Amino acid sequence: MKPAGLPTSRLAIALAASLVLAIIVGAATAIWMLRIQEIGKWEKQTETFSIVLAETVSQQMDFAYTALDSIAERIQDRWSVSAEYLSGKLSTHDFHQFLREKASLSPAVEVISVLDVDGNVINTSRNFPAPTYSLADRDYFIAQRDNPVQGIYLSSSVRSKTTGKWMFFLSHRLTGSDGEFIGVVILGMSPSFYSQFYEKLSADGHASIGLLRNDFTYLARWPERGDVMGKRNLTGSTYELVHRHNKKSGVIIGNNPRMAEGGKKITRMAAIQSLEKYPLIVNFSVDEDLYLADWRKISTGIVVIAMSGILAIVAAFSVLVNLLERREQDLLVTTELKQQAEVINRNQAHLLKNLTEQQIALKDSSDRLQAIFQNAADGIIMIDDTGKIEALNPAAVAIYGHPANEVVGKNGKFFSPPGQPDLLGLAMSRREFLETGCLRTEAERMRKDGSLFPAELAITEYYHAGRRKLIVIVRDISERRRMERMKSEFISTVSHELRTPLTAIRGALGLVVGGAMGLVPEKISALLGMAHKNSESLTRLINDLLDIQKIEAGKMDFVFERLNLQSLLQTAVNNNQAFAQSMDTEIAMGKLADQTEVMVDAGRFQQVMANLLSNACKYTPGGETVRVISAVRDENMVRVEVIDQGTGIPESFRERLFQKFSQADSSDTRAKGGTGLGLAISQAIIRQMHGDIGYYMSEDPAQPGTHFYIDLPLHREGQTGLEAITARPDHVL
Repeated sequence: MKPAGLPTSRLAIALAASLVLAIIVGAATAIWMLRIQEIGKWEKQTETFSIVLAETVSQQMDFAYTALDSIAERIQDRWSVSAEYLSGKLSTHDFHQFLREKASLSPAVEVISVLDVDGNVINTSRNFPAPTYSLADRDYFIAQRDNPVQGIYLSSSVRSKTTGKWMFFLSHRLTGSDGEFIGVVILGMSPSFYSQFYEKLSADGHASIGLLRNDFTYLARWPERGDVMGKRNLTGSTYELVHRHNKKSGVIIGNNPRMAEGGKKITRMAAIQSLEKYPLIVNFSVDEDLYLADWRKISTGIVVIAMSGILAIVAAFSVLVNLLERREQDLLVTTELKQQAEVINRNQAHLLKNLTEQQIALKDSSDRLQAIFQNAADGIIMIDDTGKIEALNPAAVAIYGHPANEVVGKNGKFFSPPGQPDLLGLAMSRREFLETGCLRTEAERMRKDGSLFPAELAITEYYHAGRRKLIVIVRDISERRRMERMKSEFISTVSHELRTPLTAIRGALGLVVGGAMGLVPEKISALLGMAHKNSESLTRLINDLLDIQKIEAGKMDFVFERLNLQSLLQTAVNNNQAFAQSMDTEIAMGKLADQTEVMVDAGRFQQVMANLLSNACKYTPGGETVRVISAVRDENMVRVEVIDQGTGIPESFRERLFQKFSQADSSDTRAKGGTGLGLAISQAIIRQMHGDIGYYMSEDPAQPGTHFYIDLPLHREGQTGLEAITARPDHVL
């Protein structure tokens, strides 16, 4: 009987061996395919990370390059006479504040400095006065000094002489009016900013991120390694892909010697992106332990399952029951997988429904925006970052007279009168737009027929696909200007017509009140006094109206004289002391600048001081004192301050303080009276005298109040009148 059973056992053994071999081959194939899929998935992920990092770096560089260009352009427009002139004009606290505000706009910018022809620091955003050290040995200074056509130069990482931290710099050559080298503007970028940003993507230490110059020099890195900063890496994956394979971007897997690991070979996947606009390369690398971690777990599971299958097959030939149980388990697993598949299908259907609804909502939103664009009463023009027109609505076509098909794709310079910049140039020339991205202004525009018209422009920037674009809203204000002229002419005419009879009334009342007509009964005297006081108020109102008309028409005359400031202030205090006493207050002289002379129109100066002193007396509580002080601010300017002890200016009113007819709306303020023209007139007068007027609130709770100040140019010994007036330096802020 046994010999007859031998072929069956051999067949069973052969069948079992075939099944075991099939399981091994299937498991090996599955593991290999999973490995390929996992690597492909991680290649896409690392490439996505590198693109995001590259875009982030590019945005920071956009700001840095733009900021550096704007600073250099401002310097060369104003102070490019010579190297000595540049050093003298830029070593001021105002320019330090300007650099500091520029640097604070981006967290990646550590410092902005200006160097002279010898590499010495003239001014810097970090502190004032600038430290005395030379940067003549730095590569960014040497590159700009020795190469007149260098352009913006990106340095390697170096340790800062001030903080000892690693930094890399952008530098811009400053050229004099004759083309000579007069200095360098440098902008220091902090690798720590990029390191802190990269740290968030480091995947628990399994990833490394590097920012390299296009010559493979490390500028920033995470994890931070001081021994590689500023050095060229000619062995890593970046060099392999960019230099040897001549690619700008891509993903590469290799075990090149790692510079950061002392030449140790580690298998890593690296995604490299070369920035299009800047000489920079971003490297995002993950080690094999990370990108193959899931594959190893799954592979272990597959091996376990395969071994289990092999053991099951072996056991099946000995215990049939185990085979049946395993079959039931397989059926149960299959059922669960089907249920999971149904859940996945339902979720996909739900996602598809949501996507469809979002597409419909997006189309509705697009249709609404298009309807607004086409039917807006104001003209709307969309231009790109080169100044070319992308679209304009029917209102803009009606305003300018240019059909859309004639101007789309062309520069908008034909909207501007000859000699004036196009829309993009107009925006870029204004500090308000450079700082906020928005600009509201009025300017003359030109229609297709060559006629000019006044226009109100609102220019706003936005970004689409990484490029800056502008939306310009234009409104024809010809009718508004006509109405303003009519209003001004009406006010001027009425004021002049009222002035003559009012002067007679005021004079007659003054004579009667003064006793020229003899004694007047007490009851009538009170009424006459009231009439005389109101006639004087009406006279001041008319004078204010006429003054504002003269200012707007540019017809206010000024007679400049060299006068002692202390005497002027004493006269102002004496002239307004009676008014202060009528308000139960007192005007006192505080600390004054010694023997200070200014070039002003004495009458107009007293008019401004009378305005400020009367306002201060109105809002100072009874029994308190209004103080007048003065102090020399710098070698060119002197400041006069009028200090009240009131409750301060309402925050909602501060922006309109110097506008015509502006008054706070509180009942207390309205009770003080006034036309709302005084501060507007004072501002116009001070500006005509090449000064400035403003205010600030007291920061001491124990001494509340408002400080109104006037800044005027100093008159120095030996200066002519014109020199004294024009001695005030241009503010860079």
